[in-house]
Amino acid sequence: MSESTAAVLTLDDVVRVLRITAHDSPDSIFVLDREGVFLMANETLCAALRVDECTLIGHRFELSARSTDPERILEAFRSARSGTAARYRGSGTRSDGEPFVAEVTQVPIRLDGEVVAVLGTAVDITASDRDDAEARQGEDLLRLAGRLARFGGWSVDASTRQVSLSKDARTMLGLPDDTPDLTAAAWALHPDDERERVAGELERCLATGDSFDIESTMITTSGERLTIRTVGEAVVDAQGVVIAARGAICDISDTVSARERERELEARLAGTLNAITDGIFFLDHEWTITYVNERGAEMSRSTVDAMVGAVIWQLFPAAADAGFRSSFEQAIQSRERVVHRALFVPFGRWFESTAYPTERGVAVYFRDVTDEEAIRAEALASQRKIAQQAALLDSASDAMIVRDLDNRVQYWNAAATRLYGWTAAEAEGQWVGDLIYADLGVLEHATEQVLRDGYFADEVEQRDKNGRSVVVDCRWQLLTDDDGAPRAIFAINTDITEYRAEQEARQRAQRLESLGTLAGGIAHDLNNVLTPILMSVQLLESDETDPERAEMLASMETAVKRGAEMVRQVLSFARGVEGRRIAVDVDRLLDDLLAFARDALPRGVTLDVDRVAPLPGTIGDPTQLLQVLINLVTNAKDAMGTSGRLRISAEVLDIVDEYTSVSHAAAAGSYIAIAVEDDGHGMPAEVAAKIFEPFFTTKSPGRGTGLGLATSLSIMRSHGGFMQVYSEPEHGTRFIMGLPVAADGAAGQPAAPASRSAMPRGEGELVLVIDDEETIRTVTSRTLEVHGYRTLTAANGREAIDIIEHGGERVDLVLTDMMMPVMDGAATSAYLEEHHPSIPIIAASGLNSGGSGERSVGMGIARFIAKPYTTSLLLTTVRDTLLEHRSTDQEGS
Repeated sequence: MSESTAAVLTLDDVVRVLRITAHDSPDSIFVLDREGVFLMANETLCAALRVDECTLIGHRFELSARSTDPERILEAFRSARSGTAARYRGSGTRSDGEPFVAEVTQVPIRLDGEVVAVLGTAVDITASDRDDAEARQGEDLLRLAGRLARFGGWSVDASTRQVSLSKDARTMLGLPDDTPDLTAAAWALHPDDERERVAGELERCLATGDSFDIESTMITTSGERLTIRTVGEAVVDAQGVVIAARGAICDISDTVSARERERELEARLAGTLNAITDGIFFLDHEWTITYVNERGAEMSRSTVDAMVGAVIWQLFPAAADAGFRSSFEQAIQSRERVVHRALFVPFGRWFESTAYPTERGVAVYFRDVTDEEAIRAEALASQRKIAQQAALLDSASDAMIVRDLDNRVQYWNAAATRLYGWTAAEAEGQWVGDLIYADLGVLEHATEQVLRDGYFADEVEQRDKNGRSVVVDCRWQLLTDDDGAPRAIFAINTDITEYRAEQEARQRAQRLESLGTLAGGIAHDLNNVLTPILMSVQLLESDETDPERAEMLASMETAVKRGAEMVRQVLSFARGVEGRRIAVDVDRLLDDLLAFARDALPRGVTLDVDRVAPLPGTIGDPTQLLQVLINLVTNAKDAMGTSGRLRISAEVLDIVDEYTSVSHAAAAGSYIAIAVEDDGHGMPAEVAAKIFEPFFTTKSPGRGTGLGLATSLSIMRSHGGFMQVYSEPEHGTRFIMGLPVAADGAAGQPAAPASRSAMPRGEGELVLVIDDEETIRTVTSRTLEVHGYRTLTAANGREAIDIIEHGGERVDLVLTDMMMPVMDGAATSAYLEEHHPSIPIIAASGLNSGGSGERSVGMGIARFIAKPYTTSLLLTTVRDTLLEHRSTDQEGS
């Protein structure tokens, strides 16, 4: 297979394809792994061995074949596994004891240049082998007896054309002795097309006296189809006149069948050899090329037709000078395999030949090893450079290790000690697998590659003396002696554990940024939906006198505000919205948590509370902090199931150095530490180390997103606090969240919302409401009009500017959405600031990411309100903006 195919295929892919394509092949096809164990066997092989494929898979090839010469099988397999194709004729017995003979070819399967398995083909030649033996015996009998049983004589009279047949001929053709018209009966045994050809040869012999020797088909009286060889000669009288023709007929059907089988075998063998990615050619004792595969001709920069029949040293005289001829001669003389590698100067390429002696000459397997020689030269150069810099190795920042071919440490520099924890005295002489490898398969694979290619480079997971996993960038070099034999492996290992962790953190940050973008867009749309609902409910509520309906409207208002709060919580995780920063009463926060816990926990769970009172206050967003605590209680409930004990405690702690959290390093100072502890199933250390990562969850699909603790950590960090977790399997889990104590230590209360009757009213001022959402324009305008203002509306900034400049009325204030088509809020406010600076602007948006609304104030915008806004917030903001604008105008005048 080509290198491009191997780059994308795995061994499983190759086996799967071969199992499909070779299923109906008339030849036996199988795949062995590098240990000689069956990975695949097609139906033909299973039928030949009288077993099914399941019996073969997982068992060794030489044992399953019940060979009479298992050593020959092993030798051929080792040759193929080392990269050299092998072919042999072997014999054995089937599962039922029947003997067989097969022609077996084994070729290496390479992926990424590495032999990963062996492909075998076997052709059952039991019958042809038996036929060959019988033919040889027949030849002996023929020499002794003078004729064969399937042999007969014939004659034809020149004048009458009467046919005469010997008894052997009549027996062979199934003609009884008393056949009435032997001439007609004999010619009738020839098919029409064959009869004309044989008759023509006979007539030519009778006319000219020339002998003939032809093969033709005859069908016996019993219907058996025979291939007959007919030899004829003329009989002449004393005057030289042809008076008859006579000769012999011989049944050569078996010979022809054997010949056809041999041709088929040769064709299959040629197909197999042409599929090999390296060159193969056969030479006779006169050095004439009797066969070359297509790859061999391609590597020789010639063609098969041009090479077959030519003397190899005449085609390639430089090959003899490069030592290839002497290696071939050595193979023939020693009757052993000889490998030779040399530079073929005319091509400027390095070739390696493996010569195998045969009865007829020598078979040669050769491959282009130019790239290997380049790597080898590079390795030698690197070796010399390493020798020159040996004195600097111990001062290097990278771990440098030299080990022998048995992987026992010979040299261990100071950087290796810093990386792995083992001193040179502890490491030298030890097997490196025991020192720094948790997975010995990685070591074996890398060692095989460096011994084969001379070099290995990859990232490998190793361990230090304490069992800590480290990621190491490995560059290994094979060191050789003066004769080029490998003697040691030199490794340069760089610790990239921290780099890989940082890289993973960057990738997570990128994913979170994308999530934030998506969440921001969704939040904007949701807030646009919630704004008209909230204001409509408040409008209806202000005029409602029915207590029951008023209660329903109040519930709807609470639900809308809760929805808005949920949107804001999503943004607090995804895009870092800071939330409110007010004085938080921690005692009240815990009371709310306990009320939730008593309702949420199953009856079988006991709730214990241990806290000092009163607790000092902190600064933050009480909703976000309650969200964190509720998340911890919910996780504890899931860990315990229907029974257990949950303990919630709170105390004031002064942070010391050893209390630094894995999730957040808390500065020195006083903290309110709230602990949520359960006696559930707990977590192993490797799970506890990942629980704050986004999307990591131990819950079953559909029961958790992996965002709860990641969001909680984000909230705690934004409050200047920390989170810590302690857990052991089957011994429960304890979460601690720490909140900084407020500077004055007191817990404040948020300002009470304004009553309906105390809401500020306008004095007929004209407010221009700009929003692309019609429902928001309608509800906002209606709310302002109910509370004493006049309104105009526009769907975008372009419509608003037309109204201001051509409407005929003076606009006192502009309330604009920030995200609109045609002309958005930013462009509108910039235009108004330049051309109509006397009109104050209030900006509104459903996307308040990271304090963007506050930052926009002063850029042509007087105030910012986040959607969904309440009636109170809207009216208060409008009133304050108008009062501030009037005060500024008076000071200016």
